[in-house]
Amino acid sequence: MHTLAPDGVKLAVEVAGEGEPVSVFGHGLTGSRRDFRLITQFLPGTKVLFDFRGHGESDLPEAGSYSTDHFASDLDAVARDHDATCAGGISAGAGAILRLLSRDPERFDKLVLIQPARLDRSTEAQRRMFRLAEVLERMPFEQAVEEILEAEAAEGAFDEWPGQRDLRRENLLSMRAEAIPHAIRECIDDPPLSDLQSLGAVTAPAIVIAQEGDPLHAATVARDLVDALPNAELLLYSSYRELVEDTPTLVQRVGAFLVS
Repeated sequence: MHTLAPDGVKLAVEVAGEGEPVSVFGHGLTGSRRDFRLITQFLPGTKVLFDFRGHGESDLPEAGSYSTDHFASDLDAVARDHDATCAGGISAGAGAILRLLSRDPERFDKLVLIQPARLDRSTEAQRRMFRLAEVLERMPFEQAVEEILEAEAAEGAFDEWPGQRDLRRENLLSMRAEAIPHAIRECIDDPPLSDLQSLGAVTAPAIVIAQEGDPLHAATVARDLVDALPNAELLLYSSYRELVEDTPTLVQRVGAFLVS
């Protein structure tokens, strides 16, 4: 199944379940809709998963087509095509939702924001993402993946939980190497919000899920969002491992939230 974005980009869409609520889910930069399957298969109602442009099975448009506005328009087009009233997003997917809310505070009835993207320009996030883009442009794909893993390991990314390296490798190998450098270079300097005050008019209940110690998704971003959103709850984990291990409980909590 496909949806056309406003600029004609074809987006791969997958629908699971039936009934209410109807929820759309946007994955993170470099990911795909499969990142949500572990969570969404246990959630109530109709779940609409899709691949952003340049990701998964969606079209790969030319450079100049990967700003936060483009990703927000992708999510908006899929949501409208399937009458989704609830929205969830990881990282850049959460950023796309925030961009839509900054323009239309009543766009969705329920919000689930996971490891939300930064709200301003982060030097560390820029450094790591630009490194990823540069390595992908310079080296054969599988070799690039191993170089990225080595660099991240040297920075201690897998010290607490060695098994996270295999998960990271799997995620990197699923990237569309032709498009990801464009997406990074165009999106990384286009934060989803210019002013947190724009969220003051959002009345939709929200759950914001985050972890401590993630250099790309600082917990302070999640805290700032919860402070800015009038009706938001923060679920903050001490580490990525704790978040993953608590997934069954977290899914139950999100499911109850969507039907409340």
